[in-house]
Amino acid sequence: MNSEASLKPAIRKLIHSSQVKPEAVQVIVEGLENENVTPEYWETLFNKEGADIAIKQKIYSPQMVRLITLRAMVIPETLPQFLEWLNIQAGKKPDESQTVSLEFQKGIRALFPKEQIAEGIRYLLLNLLNKKISVDSLYWLLMIDGSVWGHAQKEFIVDVKYDLQLIDNYLYYLIRQNKNGLSENTFKYPRKVWTSLISNWGGIQQGTHKIEEYQPLAELFEKFKEYDLAAYFYQVSQSNVSNDLFYNIAYEKYLRLNPNGDKLSKILFYEVVYQKYRNSNISLYGLPIKRELTFIEFIINFISQRLILPVINLVKTIILIIVTIIKWIFTGFLWLVGILIGLAVLGFGIQNFGIVMFILVIFSIFGGCSSS
Repeated sequence: MNSEASLKPAIRKLIHSSQVKPEAVQVIVEGLENENVTPEYWETLFNKEGADIAIKQKIYSPQMVRLITLRAMVIPETLPQFLEWLNIQAGKKPDESQTVSLEFQKGIRALFPKEQIAEGIRYLLLNLLNKKISVDSLYWLLMIDGSVWGHAQKEFIVDVKYDLQLIDNYLYYLIRQNKNGLSENTFKYPRKVWTSLISNWGGIQQGTHKIEEYQPLAELFEKFKEYDLAAYFYQVSQSNVSNDLFYNIAYEKYLRLNPNGDKLSKILFYEVVYQKYRNSNISLYGLPIKRELTFIEFIINFISQRLILPVINLVKTIILIIVTIIKWIFTGFLWLVGILIGLAVLGFGIQNFGIVMFILVIFSIFGGCSSS
């Protein structure tokens, strides 16, 4: 068993030297494989070296930077705190403390279990949706050169796609089983990440409901140039996607449908004849993707809905009223003609046959009808 006597020196060797000691890393890895070494025990070891004080007081000495970095690798639950502490800023080059952390990660990443590193990503999505970490910090973690978590980017994307496909395929089943305690292991990521999405799925599909908390995921995947996932989460959070993003998806759809055909450049695709792809219906993981209207389309739609359509409806109503009045007039005219014909027949009978003869004729007619 790795005791404090062996783990503590290993931690100290790693944080107090600019060169990573492989033998010290091996001791840490063996400690991770030992079930008797609990996260609480690890936390105690790191705090004895000053991790809690460094975070509270924002101490960024090289030793503390390596310590907090190693802590995030060993205790995945602390990864969000590590990112917040590093204070990643959009568009800025890594500062001194971030550079120290990256150099330490470069030296240790080949020696550390990838499964242990990937586990930390599970704790980031909820923190991203709750805005406890920024899109830029998570993007930095997964994309910057030297990051030990960089290899987890592809797995992260694949796992999100898996969960979205699961929601699409089995949503009805998932909702039905919710009260019975659906296993957390059904999803790659904690079910809490997808709770709002599942609960409001019907309204989201119909475009009558949106959940803005998922917008950070849309922004993150747009940075990754994962256009399908970006469009999915923009649709969820905003009820539509931008024209550029929609056309990117349409272009990728065109390439998939023409794998062996001529590959048009994206510029040519935008400008020439492939309108059926640009304006086609696109659905991602069971969610219809709606393109944002351009300004001209908005104006045309506004005029159509607010001006032309009401006028058309008014004309239809007037025509219906006129047709109804004509029907009434025609019906009245038919009644009048019928009455006049009846009176004419009556006058003719009286004039030519007399009243008695006329009555006898009428009775004979009725009698013949009844006997037949």
